[in-house]
Amino acid sequence: MAQKYFGVMTVNITGVELVIVNLKTHKSLEKVSKDINLGDDIYRNRPVQFESVNRLVEALTGFIQILHDYDVENYQLWGSQGLSQAINADFIADQFYLHTGLEINWLSISDEAYYRNQNISLELEKQQENVPEIVYLVGITSGNTSITRFDNGKFVTSTNFSLGPIKIAEDLDSLRRSAPNSIGVLNDYIDSKLKDFDRGGQVTLLPDNNKETQVILLGTSSIKKMVAEYTHDSTEKVVSINVFRDLLDDIVDASDQYLIEQLMIHESATPLVLPELLLTRRILQLTNAKTLRFSDSSVIDGVVNNEEVALGFSKHDFSNQTIKMAVNLANHYNVEPVHREIVTKFARHLFNQLKPLHMLGKREAVLLEVASILHDVGNYISVHSHYVHSEYIIRNSDIIGLSQEEKEIVAAIAKYHSATTPSADLSHFSQISAENRRLISKLAAILRLADALDDDRQQKIEKISVSIKTHHVIISAYSNANLAYENWVFNSKSQFFQETYGLKPVLKQKGVKS
Repeated sequence: MAQKYFGVMTVNITGVELVIVNLKTHKSLEKVSKDINLGDDIYRNRPVQFESVNRLVEALTGFIQILHDYDVENYQLWGSQGLSQAINADFIADQFYLHTGLEINWLSISDEAYYRNQNISLELEKQQENVPEIVYLVGITSGNTSITRFDNGKFVTSTNFSLGPIKIAEDLDSLRRSAPNSIGVLNDYIDSKLKDFDRGGQVTLLPDNNKETQVILLGTSSIKKMVAEYTHDSTEKVVSINVFRDLLDDIVDASDQYLIEQLMIHESATPLVLPELLLTRRILQLTNAKTLRFSDSSVIDGVVNNEEVALGFSKHDFSNQTIKMAVNLANHYNVEPVHREIVTKFARHLFNQLKPLHMLGKREAVLLEVASILHDVGNYISVHSHYVHSEYIIRNSDIIGLSQEEKEIVAAIAKYHSATTPSADLSHFSQISAENRRLISKLAAILRLADALDDDRQQKIEKISVSIKTHHVIISAYSNANLAYENWVFNSKSQFFQETYGLKPVLKQKGVKS
């Protein structure tokens, strides 16, 4: 019975939270939170105080007791990207482990966006007829903002900004002391931070002027509460942009007393009200949104969704968002699409047919597909040693749905798809864990073969089939063209496959009936 129970603990700059869920029914059994403000230290670039860390440890110790009371054996601790930026983040993680035995999983900005978006993406897929053509999910945390676009319920692209209400509040306080028109200057400041909102070369985030759009705000409980108090309607799910504008106009010069007494804002949150509203207004303007909705979807919801999938309680698959982001990134760096697609097709086929050898699963298939899509992005910098540049670009890009470790794995696979192999790069490769070295070698060996089958970018081979023999792996290439060059490249690149799998790949040509 306890195996279906799952516990998720999150710690961020505002406190800690525990949720216990029945993975089979997707119902929450327990939800506990404790407010502990760490933002003052983090955003003033000071170490989080020892007393605050102790309070976090005490809260987590209490959470573990609750988990034991429910007989929950499967539980995880996740830390926000904002907290990971603390000067003493390593010390905090060490204290957690020493006192509770919990190892913290640090979230990146793209991780947070990926997990928060999941419940909304499922909802949009189910209710395509009842939502606008274009929907933006806007996640605002204390220090970061993520924006994700869906068209007709389908994921399009996502981007992140290191800009949030706490940073804006600090700058607003400074501006009020030095600038006569502090709000106007602050608007310009927000615009400067959002200047890369519509990144050229990738799928655009900005809508066509004639398209109906809606913004769904995630994690902005203060704005949701303000709107409910302002409209005297807590049941309203959709808010018009005009109502939001009226609210902002009334708040620009409002006193803290007005916010506390009339709009029921907690005293500690009053400095962040105006910055959050100004940031939201500018995003509404950029997206040309006509309506605004609120959602309570959180990182915890996404972590639970992923655990349900991993343990077989759910068949939802969010990897399409990761694949789409990889394609967007490839387009941004002008990767030749036909070669990219055929290499990805061959790599996918080889992976599926070679399962008896590599014994890898669905997640590893996603990593190989992303690496196949992105293996040539380095050509954007230079054709010479492009595989090295591919590694750099992938490691330094946001790919929603990939953890930092997975991104490093994909970058390494791309690096070793061409001339260099792990066996020729031991100084770097030896720094990777043994488990990941084996995984990278298995997937890179497959990608090298797939790339060899279209090395001259002529798409001579229409399809392939695979047969595993005692000492060989026979790859049949269906083509009526002369494959002398492909055979030469294949034999050159196949040696690493033999080193990895212990079987020699052999390329055989079969004719295609006209």
